[in-house]
Amino acid sequence: MRPICVILIVAACGTPAQEPPHHTAPSAPNVPSPVATPPERRCLPVVANLCGCVYTCGLGVKADNTHWTVTHGFWKDSPLRATVARWCVKEACTDAFTAEILCSIICAPKPADPTCHFDAGGACVGAPAT
Repeated sequence: MRPICVILIVAACGTPAQEPPHHTAPSAPNVPSPVATPPERRCLPVVANLCGCVYTCGLGVKADNTHWTVTHGFWKDSPLRATVARWCVKEACTDAFTAEILCSIICAPKPADPTCHFDAGGACVGAPAT
Protein backbone atom coordinates (compact mmCIF):
# COMPACT_ATOMS: atom_id res chain seq x y z
CA MET A 1 0.00 0.00 0.00
CA ARG A 2 1.03 3.40 -0.74
CA PRO A 3 0.77 6.27 1.68
CA ILE A 4 -1.73 8.91 0.80
CA CYS A 5 -0.63 12.46 1.01
CA VAL A 6 -3.15 15.07 1.55
CA ILE A 7 -2.32 18.66 0.87
CA LEU A 8 -4.53 21.27 2.28
CA ILE A 9 -4.48 24.72 0.91
CA VAL A 10 -6.06 27.40 3.00
CA ALA A 11 -6.82 30.52 1.17
CA ALA A 12 -7.84 33.71 2.89
CA CYS A 13 -10.32 35.94 1.25
CA GLY A 14 -10.07 39.68 1.46
CA THR A 15 -7.32 41.62 3.18
CA PRO A 16 -5.07 40.03 5.68
CA ALA A 17 -6.20 40.30 9.29
CA GLN A 18 -4.92 43.43 10.97
CA GLU A 19 -3.79 43.64 14.52
CA PRO A 20 -6.40 45.45 16.60
CA PRO A 21 -5.41 48.98 17.57
CA HIS A 22 -3.76 49.31 20.93
CA HIS A 23 -6.09 51.02 23.36
CA THR A 24 -4.76 52.87 26.34
CA ALA A 25 -6.86 53.68 29.34
CA PRO A 26 -8.15 57.21 29.09
CA SER A 27 -6.23 59.53 31.34
CA ALA A 28 -8.08 61.33 34.08
CA PRO A 29 -8.97 64.89 33.15
CA ASN A 30 -6.80 67.57 34.65
CA VAL A 31 -8.88 68.15 37.74
CA PRO A 32 -7.03 69.91 40.53
CA SER A 33 -6.90 68.01 43.77
CA PRO A 34 -9.21 69.44 46.40
CA VAL A 35 -7.59 72.15 48.45
CA ALA A 36 -8.45 72.27 52.11
CA THR A 37 -10.21 75.47 53.00
CA PRO A 38 -8.45 77.18 55.89
CA PRO A 39 -10.64 77.43 58.97
CA GLU A 40 -12.49 80.67 59.54
CA ARG A 41 -10.63 83.14 61.77
CA ARG A 42 -11.86 86.19 63.67
CA CYS A 43 -10.26 88.85 65.81
CA LEU A 44 -12.59 89.97 68.60
CA PRO A 45 -12.45 91.10 72.22
CA VAL A 46 -12.79 88.34 74.81
CA VAL A 47 -15.42 88.55 77.55
CA ALA A 48 -16.44 86.35 80.45
CA ASN A 49 -20.20 86.61 80.31
CA LEU A 50 -20.67 84.97 83.73
CA CYS A 51 -18.66 87.51 85.67
CA GLY A 52 -18.53 90.54 83.37
CA CYS A 53 -14.76 90.59 82.83
CA VAL A 54 -13.55 92.08 79.54
CA TYR A 55 -10.17 91.40 77.93
CA THR A 56 -8.33 92.70 74.88
CA CYS A 57 -8.55 91.22 71.39
CA GLY A 58 -8.14 87.49 70.93
CA LEU A 59 -7.67 85.31 67.87
CA GLY A 60 -10.43 82.77 67.30
CA VAL A 61 -10.48 79.80 64.94
CA LYS A 62 -13.82 78.20 64.11
CA ALA A 63 -14.00 74.80 65.85
CA ASP A 64 -17.52 73.76 64.78
CA ASN A 65 -20.83 75.38 63.86
CA THR A 66 -21.11 77.15 67.21
CA HIS A 67 -17.76 77.18 69.03
CA TRP A 68 -14.44 78.86 68.51
CA THR A 69 -10.99 78.07 69.89
CA VAL A 70 -9.54 81.37 71.10
CA THR A 71 -5.93 82.16 71.92
CA HIS A 72 -5.08 85.19 74.01
CA GLY A 73 -1.87 86.41 75.61
CA PHE A 74 -3.47 86.53 79.06
CA TRP A 75 -3.98 82.74 79.07
CA LYS A 76 -0.73 82.02 77.18
CA ASP A 77 -0.83 78.39 75.98
CA SER A 78 -4.32 77.59 77.24
CA PRO A 79 -6.83 78.05 74.42
CA LEU A 80 -10.32 79.09 75.42
CA ARG A 81 -13.60 77.65 74.19
CA ALA A 82 -15.99 80.42 73.17
CA THR A 83 -18.99 81.45 71.14
CA VAL A 84 -19.48 84.73 69.32
CA ALA A 85 -22.16 86.92 70.83
CA ARG A 86 -23.11 90.56 70.98
CA TRP A 87 -21.62 92.25 74.10
CA CYS A 88 -23.42 95.40 75.18
CA VAL A 89 -22.70 97.68 78.10
CA LYS A 90 -24.98 100.69 78.26
CA GLU A 91 -25.33 101.55 74.59
CA ALA A 92 -21.87 100.36 73.49
CA CYS A 93 -22.21 97.04 71.64
CA THR A 94 -19.78 94.89 69.67
CA ASP A 95 -19.36 91.25 68.72
CA ALA A 96 -17.10 89.43 71.17
CA PHE A 97 -15.82 85.98 72.02
CA THR A 98 -17.89 84.94 75.02
CA ALA A 99 -15.40 82.54 76.55
CA GLU A 100 -15.86 79.77 79.06
CA ILE A 101 -13.66 81.32 81.75
CA LEU A 102 -13.68 80.46 85.44
CA CYS A 103 -14.17 83.72 87.28
CA SER A 104 -13.01 84.14 90.85
CA ILE A 105 -13.31 87.92 90.85
CA ILE A 106 -16.44 89.64 89.67
CA CYS A 107 -15.63 92.46 87.25
CA ALA A 108 -17.65 95.55 86.64
CA PRO A 109 -18.88 95.10 83.06
CA LYS A 110 -17.38 97.60 80.66
CA PRO A 111 -17.55 98.05 76.90
CA ALA A 112 -15.33 95.72 74.85
CA ASP A 113 -12.82 97.00 72.29
CA PRO A 114 -14.72 97.47 69.00
CA THR A 115 -11.46 98.09 67.08
CA CYS A 116 -10.14 94.49 67.08
CA HIS A 117 -8.81 93.62 63.62
CA PHE A 118 -6.04 91.82 61.74
CA ASP A 119 -3.07 94.07 61.00
CA ALA A 120 -1.04 93.92 57.77
CA GLY A 121 1.05 91.07 59.21
CA GLY A 122 -2.02 89.03 60.18
CA ALA A 123 -1.77 89.67 63.94
CA CYS A 124 -4.97 90.22 65.93
CA VAL A 125 -4.77 93.72 67.40
CA GLY A 126 -6.94 96.57 68.62
CA ALA A 127 -6.47 100.28 68.22
CA PRO A 128 -3.59 101.69 70.28
CA ALA A 129 -4.66 103.09 73.65
CA THR A 130 -4.87 106.87 73.66
